[in-house]
Amino acid sequence: MKKVLFSMLLFAPAVLAAQPVLTYQTHGLRAGESHGMQKVEYLSPGNAEAKQVWDFRSVSPIDPQRIETIDNGEAGKLKVTSADGSKFTYTCNEYANVYEGYVSTGRTIEFEKPITKIKYPFGYGSRLAGDFNGHCYYGANLSHAGTIAGSFSSEADAYGVLRLPNDVTLHNVLRVKTRESYVESLCSHVHIETVKYLWYAPEYRYPVLVTWEISYSYENGETKTVTESFYTTEKLVSNTATPVIADTPKPAQEDPVDIKYTVYPNPYNSYFHLTYTLEKETMVNIALYTASGQFVTFLVKNQKQNGVQHVTYNPISADFAGMYVVRLLFDDKVYTKTLIKD
Repeated sequence: MKKVLFSMLLFAPAVLAAQPVLTYQTHGLRAGESHGMQKVEYLSPGNAEAKQVWDFRSVSPIDPQRIETIDNGEAGKLKVTSADGSKFTYTCNEYANVYEGYVSTGRTIEFEKPITKIKYPFGYGSRLAGDFNGHCYYGANLSHAGTIAGSFSSEADAYGVLRLPNDVTLHNVLRVKTRESYVESLCSHVHIETVKYLWYAPEYRYPVLVTWEISYSYENGETKTVTESFYTTEKLVSNTATPVIADTPKPAQEDPVDIKYTVYPNPYNSYFHLTYTLEKETMVNIALYTASGQFVTFLVKNQKQNGVQHVTYNPISADFAGMYVVRLLFDDKVYTKTLIKD
């Protein structure tokens, strides 16, 4: 039974014990920051799967750098402004990065059901998908109204070594693939397919490399495809001292020798108990996820603790039967425990 559960965990947060892992603390959008990117010749994204080597050392810039700035917007949202003045609205917190809308000269999109870009934590094998819809407005005075609706997906589909200009080699780089397929309807219908690849390094909050392809299909049969790539203007430094990722991503150890904890009963019905022992004062975060990586709740959040601790999970509303994962974060150490809900 345990071997079966471990194989299932390749699609759950337990796989996030592998490097790197995107979290809100390490890679989330933050107000008051800026992110510089420079357009380069288009780069084919290469293969997916584990232990890739992407060799982009010969990449050449073709445009001056463009700067994206991140500021606080209305109602606690973040406003990302690109070099051309376009503004993108996001909600970004410890749970997820959600795309809420877009404003530019002559075009505005307001999502009623927005696009979830990433659910934290997000590591190799993590994936999510859903649908979105909203309203779009066009014209000098935004007087023409239409609709937008489609589906999206995000997947951390590869990791490995990224080789870049100036003899920079980055290990433990995670690639995230996003896809949006949707129809914009105004006077006519336009089907748009966007596939984007983003490379994240452990030491840098924002992507160090981005490449995408956008395809347009019109009602009259015409099609158009646009491809672009961008390279960070951050001064990158090789991280060759960083340990190379193991050949096969594995779940976190269930029985760590330095942190003692137990979860019982397992399987559980309406509740379970978690007991753990800390030998010194430690910052603790403990969260419950579904097997698909969906956040359920915090059991402990940002608390400094030491000694023997007890937590009981007794939800107000009944959970669905199935597999769940408890993710325990003690300072910088991450552990997971698989649970079965009867």
